[in-house]
Amino acid sequence: MSNPREINVAILGGGMFFQDIIGQSFKDFAKGGISGALTSIGMSHLAPAVADVKINVVAIGTHSQKSGTAGKLVQWFKQDFPDSNIQARYGDTVWKDIFAQDKPDVLFVATPDHLHHQPILDALDAGCDVITEKPLCLTTDQADAIIAKAQEKQLIVSVDMHKRYDPFVREMLTNAEAKYGPINRIRAVLEEPLQVSTEVFAWAEKSNPFAYVGCHWLDVVHHYLKVKPLAVYATGQKNLLANWDKHHLEIAKRKNLDPTTFKRQHAIQTWDSLDVAVTYDHGMRGDYNNNWINPQEFEGAVNQEIEVYGIYGRGMVDQQDRGFRETVTGDGSRTRNPTFGGRVQHQGGNLELFGYGKASIVSGLLAVIRRRILGESYDSLNETYPTAASQRDVVRIIEAAGIVAEKNFQAMQNGQGAPVSANPTGNNIEIIEPYPPPPGTPGSFPL
Repeated sequence: MSNPREINVAILGGGMFFQDIIGQSFKDFAKGGISGALTSIGMSHLAPAVADVKINVVAIGTHSQKSGTAGKLVQWFKQDFPDSNIQARYGDTVWKDIFAQDKPDVLFVATPDHLHHQPILDALDAGCDVITEKPLCLTTDQADAIIAKAQEKQLIVSVDMHKRYDPFVREMLTNAEAKYGPINRIRAVLEEPLQVSTEVFAWAEKSNPFAYVGCHWLDVVHHYLKVKPLAVYATGQKNLLANWDKHHLEIAKRKNLDPTTFKRQHAIQTWDSLDVAVTYDHGMRGDYNNNWINPQEFEGAVNQEIEVYGIYGRGMVDQQDRGFRETVTGDGSRTRNPTFGGRVQHQGGNLELFGYGKASIVSGLLAVIRRRILGESYDSLNETYPTAASQRDVVRIIEAAGIVAEKNFQAMQNGQGAPVSANPTGNNIEIIEPYPPPPGTPGSFPL
């Protein structure tokens, strides 16, 4: 670190939320630090202590130099910071070049789901704190390795679990048990648009919709209600994406489009949707329903809702019912959610981001500043940001659900119903099957 009151950040990846949330947040931090955003995470009492800390982006790394994504994002930063010296880096293990040449204090990991764990581990070995996109990773073994190394190195690994900071969700879940009594059941839905799995993410086959967005609801339930999972049951559907080579033709016909213009025209071997039931201690049940095939014509960017059922009452947060609807010629009726990534720009002034998408990043960055600059201990910061350790049960359920859903899918194909579940409480995930799978069934299953 060149200056004792500076934090140098490198960003790995340039995905769909870069300019909307990640990059714009770091533009804001570069202009004015993080003290102005601390109210969103209930930490404004620390504003005087961190007001002069300068946040610098020193490098952006992406995989392919042919696409030039890192260079384009560097130029995007230069629109506001023409004198900046941000480096564009490329390569299969670009983060290693960043550590060697740019020496960041923090690595922000915004790579595909299945490519989080190795950059995180290498960053910790290089002495970097980490802020990573969700999910932390896809297997419990990966999570345990990250948690152990963060503890060993006494370095921050913060996960961008932004639903923790959604003011509607936070208000409901913070007060749920006081208002509604013991909680019997949670019902949570998060559905992503079809473009995500067919146009935006070339890596959709390496993950699934539950891992990609179900982790948000798992996190808020576990964080605010302090529950522990005892059993996992999951089923899923493979109707649209696994047959995309055929179904994209019908969608093109319905929309009067040329099917050859579709970015992906072949079968996409991943789940359309996953439905996961988790039984928690004290008998509480969580039902999580996730897909990434929501039609583009749906009124919102996503469909998300969470409902809490207690013995004395219930609460619900539905994104489409927050009150902001508009109808625009050529765009139809849409619901908007500025509480996630709203923008303020006064006449002649700077553009600035507000909302819980930014708040989640602030929580991790503040933990880094408190450790590196204010000298607070690693362990004392545990409850102030979404730690890697807080994600272990989230990852464990993601892994168990993927295995169970695949086994149940194969059982249904064989006319055996959907009898498989999992016990995630021991050292290993115990898969519970009432009878052995048919001869020739593979012994391992993808997430």
